[in-house]
Amino acid sequence: MFLVVCATEFELQSLLDYSVCKADEWMSLVTGVGMVETAFNLTRFLEREKSKGENGIHAVLNLGVAGAYLADGEKQADLLQICFAEKEFFGDMGICYPDRMEPLAEDLLHRFQYVLDSDLLNRAESLLEENGLQVRRGNFVTVCGVSATAGRGAMLRQRYDALCENMEGAAVARICEEYMLPLLEMRAVSNYVEDRDLTRWKLKEACDQAGKAAAMLLKGLKNE
Repeated sequence: MFLVVCATEFELQSLLDYSVCKADEWMSLVTGVGMVETAFNLTRFLEREKSKGENGIHAVLNLGVAGAYLADGEKQADLLQICFAEKEFFGDMGICYPDRMEPLAEDLLHRFQYVLDSDLLNRAESLLEENGLQVRRGNFVTVCGVSATAGRGAMLRQRYDALCENMEGAAVARICEEYMLPLLEMRAVSNYVEDRDLTRWKLKEACDQAGKAAAMLLKGLKNE
C-alpha cells in the first residue's frame, strides 16, 4: 500500500477527485508546510501505524508542486510539467550570503542529500509516458524559504545541478530512509523561480496536473 504525503489539503484534493482506487488501497497524510511539520507528522503517523501491528505501507509517494529553476534549453522544466526527483538536497541549510551559500560542515548533518528509489522512479516514469505524459527527472532542492529572486534560484540550480525546489521533500526522504521505505517524489511545476510575480503562477492547475498523474500511478503500480 502507498502512503501519499502532501504538504496541504489543496495538493491532495485533486488526487481524491481523480482517484478510482478503493479507499483501502492507499493512505494519505497532510503534513503541513515545511520540513519541521513534515518530519514530525510523518514520523508520528508511521509510529502509530507500527503500533497497530498491521503496517501495510510498503512505499511513500510525496506529491505536490514545485518551482522550476530557469535554465537553457532542455535543462529547464516546463510550466505544469510533471517532475520526478532522482536526488533530494537540503538546499539552504548553511551560511547564506547575498550571492552564495556555504554548507555546514559535514559532521554537523546526518546527510544533506538523499538518492531516491530508482526502480520505483523508472516504473512510474514509464507508466506515465505510456499514458501520454511527458515527464522530467532530476535533482530537487528542499528550501526553508521559497526563492523569490532569479539570482537565488540560479545559485541553487548551479550548486545542486537542480531541476526545481520545494519545502518538504528532503525531510520526507530522511524519514523514509529511517523507516526503510522506498520513496517516489512527484511534483508538477506551478511557477518558475524568478523575481517573484504571483500573477504568473499556476498553482491550481499544477495541483490538478499532479493529482491526475498520481491517480494514474496508484492505479497502474497497484496492477503490476
